[in-house]
Amino acid sequence: MARPEKEAKVEAIRERFLAHEVVFLADFTGLTAQDINELRFKLRDMGAELRVLKNTLTLLAIKDTEYEPMGELLVGPVAAAFVAGDPMAVAKEMVAFSRANPGFALKGGFMEGKLLRGPDMRSIATLPPREVLLAKVAGSFKAPLYNLCGVLSGPYRKLVYALRAVADARSEAA
Repeated sequence: MARPEKEAKVEAIRERFLAHEVVFLADFTGLTAQDINELRFKLRDMGAELRVLKNTLTLLAIKDTEYEPMGELLVGPVAAAFVAGDPMAVAKEMVAFSRANPGFALKGGFMEGKLLRGPDMRSIATLPPREVLLAKVAGSFKAPLYNLCGVLSGPYRKLVYALRAVADARSEAA
């Protein structure tokens, strides 16, 4: 391949990395093209793009960027999932796919400025969905307020019960 073509490919890879904050890497040794396309279509529906990378061109593309630590993961056949949607859902799908296809191994990735290893991706995949986490946070804010409301309304409630008991006693006496 001529040098200008390689430079254009390196620049395209660099732009793809810089356009996405989350990138997951996997080894796809032993998978058929049909298997890879199946995963590619599933990830596309989740807002991710699966690409097979050339390691030498990718190393040149990520040089002098925040993605440079990923260079150590670029060994052997590498497929990259560039995530634009929910990274948790994509990680879950990739972990599930790796369980079903032993030839697909998670290498790691890059998320929020940090290099991830394969086990880190598996731990991300076990996190509950974003909506559940938000609901837990909202519940933790609500619980103390609910308890405070119960404590503050207790004396008033007791007063109402006492007045009702007095009113019932007077109505029975009459």
